Amino acid sequence: MVFIGMKFMSILLSEGRKEDLKKKYSDKFKEYSDTLDFILGISDLVDSNHKYTDFVLKNLHPNSSTDEVEDAVELVKDFEQYSNNLQIKDINQYRSFQHLEDTLENVIQDLKGKQEDRDASKNIDRVFENDRFLVIKPKTEQASCKYGSRTKWCVTSKGTGHFQRYTSGDQELYFIIDKENSTDNYYSKVAVHVDSSGKFTYWDSQDNKLDIKEIKILEYAFPELMKSIKDDYNSNSNLRSEKFVREVFNNYSSGENASLRNYLSSNLTLEVNVEGFENVDEMEGHAMAQVAIQLISDSKNSLIDSYDIYINYGPKGSENIRTYLRFEGIDPSDEQDHVDLGLETLSLEVTFKIEESPIYTARGIRQYLANRVLDQIRTNPELIKKVKGEGTFWKPDRANYGYTFGKNKGLIKKLVDYLDAGTIGTKADFLEYIGKVKSKVENGKKVYDRNVRGYFSSFFASAKMAGILNYRKIGKDYFLVKGPNFEAFKSGQLRAL
Repeated sequence: MVFIGMKFMSILLSEGRKEDLKKKYSDKFKEYSDTLDFILGISDLVDSNHKYTDFVLKNLHPNSSTDEVEDAVELVKDFEQYSNNLQIKDINQYRSFQHLEDTLENVIQDLKGKQEDRDASKNIDRVFENDRFLVIKPKTEQASCKYGSRTKWCVTSKGTGHFQRYTSGDQELYFIIDKENSTDNYYSKVAVHVDSSGKFTYWDSQDNKLDIKEIKILEYAFPELMKSIKDDYNSNSNLRSEKFVREVFNNYSSGENASLRNYLSSNLTLEVNVEGFENVDEMEGHAMAQVAIQLISDSKNSLIDSYDIYINYGPKGSENIRTYLRFEGIDPSDEQDHVDLGLETLSLEVTFKIEESPIYTARGIRQYLANRVLDQIRTNPELIKKVKGEGTFWKPDRANYGYTFGKNKGLIKKLVDYLDAGTIGTKADFLEYIGKVKSKVENGKKVYDRNVRGYFSSFFASAKMAGILNYRKIGKDYFLVKGPNFEAFKSGQLRAL
């Protein structure tokens, strides 16, 4: 009952203040009584028993817009939140909304700065400290700016990306701070940068590079301090490698590509584009990328097939990255152009060399994958059919052999007729059959008048490559048999790409 009574008294008090305020400002809002009623009914003002409503009504223009009214209410809510940090704690002592806003802005900025200092203090590693010196390793740009204050180091410039540039991958950054000489123009603070190759460089507070003599003096005068930096660097080598590799596989790019112009003697370009990488947040050492295969002409880019690449990775020493990659097809959005190239069967275990930065390393991996996929698909039968139409095709090795078997005549016709007749024989038997070699029997063995081992080897290799010829091993000998494209060649349906 006591609680109900107190609540009832609070409601009566609020209503009483509301009526008093309505009377007080009725003349000011004479032509805008709806605006006055609206302000008196705002829940944020009502909930405080109209503690701040007088200030709002006093400073608002009667013809204020709804947005202006809401801005005024938000301002007094900020006053309520930060009033304990203000020197003037009575809102009615502020001359205007602008006076209050300026005061709050200064207080909020001061509080924000203190919070940033606290946050910066948490984002460092303390490497060494005694009565004279502090050595820290900043982990964020914010910490770098705080502990590198009053220097000319670029890593203390906010929003420039310099801090990230000098700490990414296999790099380290240390600050040596002289607590007794914090105002010295040159040696109050010294920055130590270790690049990805492990080279140490030292910079005074004016961003001048220390020479060998100055470094020797530091090492002689403060051996414990200098040793702490090198010990920390050496002890974190594995962590740096892991960090570098994570950055490699969290290095999103629009992609590297590999392409074949005039693919299959057409006006099309076959292009493979690999883009990514993105780490899988919930799985350490796992990342994803995407590969898209396109046929490109002057008038159209056709997406033929696309896949997600799933990557397991980890450092392999300090110079290499080991990876295991597999491909998973993405459902096609355009069935008309889609060709299933079957890359789900392609899995790769590859070790990549670490380049000078995560960006270059990631770029090299993407380029390797684009080239590898292109090699995998360039003779895909379904893709060939897409470009060349129905038929049986083969890819001749023109550079080494030169045979394309455009017509069924000459030596290839003799081979086709030989096989078609059901004759059983080796390469030597066939060459003797067509009169290219002669044989005789010596000591019970057949001897040829020339070495038949490499004779017409280009011809036989090309015939096998074309699928016209194959071999069957019986004992120690290889006998000529029909290949899978024998009938297609005979009927004129086999074409060289």
